[in-house]
Amino acid sequence: MTKTHRKALRGRGLRAATSLLARSLLAPALLTGALAGIAAPALAADRDPDLLALGVGIYDQSWIDPPAFFQVDADTPHDRTQFVTAEYRFGWSLVKVDDWFAIKPLVGVIQTFKGSFYGYGGLQADFTWGPFFITPSAAAGYYAHGDGKDMGYPLEFRTQIETGYRFSNGDRFSIALSHISNAELGKTVTIPGTPRTRTVNPGANNLVAYYSFAL
Repeated sequence: MTKTHRKALRGRGLRAATSLLARSLLAPALLTGALAGIAAPALAADRDPDLLALGVGIYDQSWIDPPAFFQVDADTPHDRTQFVTAEYRFGWSLVKVDDWFAIKPLVGVIQTFKGSFYGYGGLQADFTWGPFFITPSAAAGYYAHGDGKDMGYPLEFRTQIETGYRFSNGDRFSIALSHISNAELGKTVTIPGTPRTRTVNPGANNLVAYYSFAL
């Protein structure tokens, strides 16, 4: 067999292998695309609009400090400041009951005027009655205190209760009270003058006003 024949055979083998690989990849791709095309109208019909929520608020305020669910550390002074926030609230639902209840994912960021940053993701439960709604949510994320309040740990959890009005175009206006703390994950320190210890978990209660744009 000449060198030319060997090259030709190798070329045909390479082309055959490439063709087989292409067919093996193309068939699942076409099937996935077909299924997606079939499912897309149903998903779109059941999907609420995504929301871009922009807000301004007061971080670590002392006017509303509920003693139970939103409790903060009485031994740590408040370090009040203003903040801005942006949240992307997805329109697709993990759980949905008719038009009055849905659980949806969200991601967001908070930036205070003292340099504290909080980036988080979580879930919200949307209860709606006509144009009115109440939305509790829970999230977890990374906190960097900058020149602001040291929250005791980089992993912080946010719980929030929000209520507001939904306009006919899907936009929303709302106000919310949120609580950020580390769920006792911070370091343990000794209380001065006593043998007792406590976990560094200051907590912060925050007031915010949102305007959410339907996308």
